[in-house]
Amino acid sequence: MKKTTIWAKSLVVFVGGIFMATAQSKADKPIKVQKRTLMDKFEPDLVKPVDERIALKEKRIASQQQTKKILDTLNISDRKRRRLMRELRRSPFSERIQKTILAETEFEDEIDNNPKK
Repeated sequence: MKKTTIWAKSLVVFVGGIFMATAQSKADKPIKVQKRTLMDKFEPDLVKPVDERIALKEKRIASQQQTKKILDTLNISDRKRRRLMRELRRSPFSERIQKTILAETEFEDEIDNNPKK
C-alpha cells in the first residue's frame, strides 16, 4: 500500500511538472485580420491590403504593450493603475491614459535643473 501511494504521488508531481513546463512555453497566437471585408466588395480602392492591416495591428499591439510598461512603472496607487489598465484594454489611445502619463512623468532635465535641497 505504501508503494502505491508513493507511486501515485510521484505520478501527480510528474504530471504537474509537465503541465507547468508546457504552460510556460506557450507560443504567441498569430495575428488575424479579416481577408475580405464588406468595404472591399464595394470600394476596393479604399481598403488597405491584408499585409498592411496586419502591420498596423502589430504596431497598435506594440504601442499598447509599451503603454502598459509605462503604467507599471508610474508612482500611482494600485487602484488607479488597475483602472488605467482596464481603460487601456477598452480604448488604447485614451485621453485619460495620455494625461496621466504626462502628469506623472518626471523628465531628466527637470530633475537636473531643480536639485532637491
